[in-house]
Amino acid sequence: MRLTKLDLSIIIFTTTALAALAIGYILSPTLVYDKWIWRYYWGPVVADALNHSVEYHGVLAHEGYTLVSEITYGIIVAISIYYIYRLIRRMKIQADWRFCVALLPYILFGSVSRTLEDTGFFKIPLTYWFISPLIYLQIGFYAILSIIIGWYIERKILNKKKKLFLIGLFFVVTILIVIWMQIQNLTSFYVSPAISVIIITFSFVPVLWDFIKIKNVRMNNFVLSTGLIPLLLSLIPISMWIMGFRWGKTTGVRIDVFSVIVVIVSIVTAVVYIVSRYKSNLRPFGVQLNLAMIFGHLIDGMTSYVSIYDPFHMNIPIYGEKHPISLFIMDISGGILFPVTKFILILLIIYIFDILYRDELKHHTTLVNLIKIGIFILGFAPGTRDLLRVTLGV
Repeated sequence: MRLTKLDLSIIIFTTTALAALAIGYILSPTLVYDKWIWRYYWGPVVADALNHSVEYHGVLAHEGYTLVSEITYGIIVAISIYYIYRLIRRMKIQADWRFCVALLPYILFGSVSRTLEDTGFFKIPLTYWFISPLIYLQIGFYAILSIIIGWYIERKILNKKKKLFLIGLFFVVTILIVIWMQIQNLTSFYVSPAISVIIITFSFVPVLWDFIKIKNVRMNNFVLSTGLIPLLLSLIPISMWIMGFRWGKTTGVRIDVFSVIVVIVSIVTAVVYIVSRYKSNLRPFGVQLNLAMIFGHLIDGMTSYVSIYDPFHMNIPIYGEKHPISLFIMDISGGILFPVTKFILILLIIYIFDILYRDELKHHTTLVNLIKIGIFILGFAPGTRDLLRVTLGV
């Protein structure tokens, strides 16, 4: 893979930033670590894990994001999308709706596991791994690893025995890792290893179906199976919590709030789809990946609006907004402007990509779809986490 000018710019920027950070820490650790790294990055993670503000050398850190951390994470996300695009393009992977569906279990696992952390399910130090940004780094790593392994199994010329061996090896290693984590007593709710084995076996059904039907394993199905493993395992404690087996404080399970938000978002998304079917010039708005972006960001916007302002008078406990930009938008409008703004922005993005610059971007479908998947994740993942929090009453 040849280095481009952009690659060189990123390398220079990253190297310079890390060098400046190292030199700054040596010369003034109090300024660099205490007043910057602790205050804006690591301190909020610790505060989130302990559910209260924390202090280090007189510097106070609070739960949630800061403007500095959001800008930093935004830059990291942009660079990550670029290199993921380079990887996918080199591997000639089609980044389409099926690819997005294959990644969906990983996306949902991020939301579900983050909600479990809110309930106090994970014990320290494991809890740190399920707080952003660490949770996104680890899930991103797992997803990319499964893509590479799945691509290798699908594309490489291997006989059936070797492919079956690789699948079986991954299956066994996964079971051993899961059981090891369970016996370490790192969670507040014990799941029987036997149940874990059953769930992992069930998760491999798409892979086994491929192997039986076409004597090969498609990468998308491999990614789907590997993502189903952590998702289904994490849904067990969520289900137990809803049924009354709880290990933390709750204001009460609110299936009614969950239903209201999902119904409203589904209706709006369905209206967009119906309108797109009757207006030929609006057809791009009804494409699956575009509808997913609309649905994902409406879930995020409506959940924040309903849980913070309780417009339907459902006696929802008071929640707050951790993102400073989102909080600003809600404060100037009584909340309703937030979901409306997100809805309009997604429609504008679809218009720019699929209508205004359609001809110019027709040879860059992989990049455009990858950006869309990233946009979908940025709305759907935090939105689902917030929706689950309200539903579980945490």
